[in-house]
Amino acid sequence: MNINQVREQLHRLIDEVDDLYVLNGLYRNLLADKRQRDEYEKEQQAKANTEKGRSGRR
Repeated sequence: MNINQVREQLHRLIDEVDDLYVLNGLYRNLLADKRQRDEYEKEQQAKANTEKGRSGRR
């Protein structure tokens, strides 16, 4: 393998690592967004249940 082939292979590997890094970051962001949305929905459901209980007591 000559130096140009090694250099080309190295650049391909670097590009693959960059792609994996970006995809991993996107995955982490999606997980964080999902976690935040789930927490928000639970809070809204708890709030709705609390208000439903209050209106039933009157």
